[in-house]
Amino acid sequence: MDNDTKGISFKGTAEGLVILIPNEMETDLVMSQIAEKVKAAEKFFRGAKLNVIYRGKKLSEKEEKQLVKIMVDNSGVTVEGIRHELAAKPVEKKRPANISGIPIRKIFFKELEEGPCKFVRGTVRSGTRILYEGNVVVIGDANPGSEIVASGNIVIFGALRGMVHAGADGNREAFIAALKLAPTQLRIGDIITRCPDTSEEIEFLPEIATVKDGIIYVEPL
Repeated sequence: MDNDTKGISFKGTAEGLVILIPNEMETDLVMSQIAEKVKAAEKFFRGAKLNVIYRGKKLSEKEEKQLVKIMVDNSGVTVEGIRHELAAKPVEKKRPANISGIPIRKIFFKELEEGPCKFVRGTVRSGTRILYEGNVVVIGDANPGSEIVASGNIVIFGALRGMVHAGADGNREAFIAALKLAPTQLRIGDIITRCPDTSEEIEFLPEIATVKDGIIYVEPL
């Protein structure tokens, strides 16, 4: 079997984490591939609470418990529930909409320039943790004690004073931008830094943080 084309795959939904398991895959290989995937994304899963939905190969109750234990042991995630689900029925394709006769095509994710994006409207308060597999845009401030972790870019239309981690899956090409950049801790990929303390009296100065030569640089936008 070609594991590159028929391996385990993860997909995030509003209901939780969906795991797609090929029907013909041996159970031992299922468990080892899941362990590898969650361990590689440990920073993204750590501290999160989610429901697990798996499709394809049906596991026994004992094997489901083993899957949950593997996820917890390898990432620190809290699994609140697990269930098997039949594959979703294919949706009848509709003709694409068009503007001025030009069809609108579905745009697929290309690195960090486009793709899934989560919009958060309002202040991200202390104790709030946002996890998202894609880009995150906050229309408001991110207060001290808040945490935003994204596999893509992070943009704050306000003051950033909490902890942020862009490129949480290890992507150093991600960036962090804010109207006022004063986080308690800033991470891009596997690189961590802390911005110097700034006075609250300083006016908003839009800045962007990127990685160059293995170092995080903060520059005016």
